[in-house]
Amino acid sequence: MDNLTDNYTGNSILGENIRDIRNSLNLTQEEFAEKLNINWQFLSRVENGKVGISIDTAINICNTAECSSVQLFKNIIKSPSIADKYELLSERDKSVINQMITYLLNTK
Repeated sequence: MDNLTDNYTGNSILGENIRDIRNSLNLTQEEFAEKLNINWQFLSRVENGKVGISIDTAINICNTAECSSVQLFKNIIKSPSIADKYELLSERDKSVINQMITYLLNTK
């Protein structure tokens, strides 16, 4: 897959996610665009996957719609694995988890 196809696919999924967020708020494109302080024609192009959005617009959508970035980028950005999340923990927290795993394995 080339970059153009990747961008189109990402924009298409992002547009669907934004449409879903907007619909969950029961807002028209015009109403949502007004809340976001963007042009409704631009919002239409975004929802149709024709263009992408800036980081500032993504933050604005999340703050305005009170949704998470996970919801906005659903099916675009892969969630970190459990192992990746584990590596972010402090050594103390890792120790607690290791003890819990050991305990669970020993009770089988």
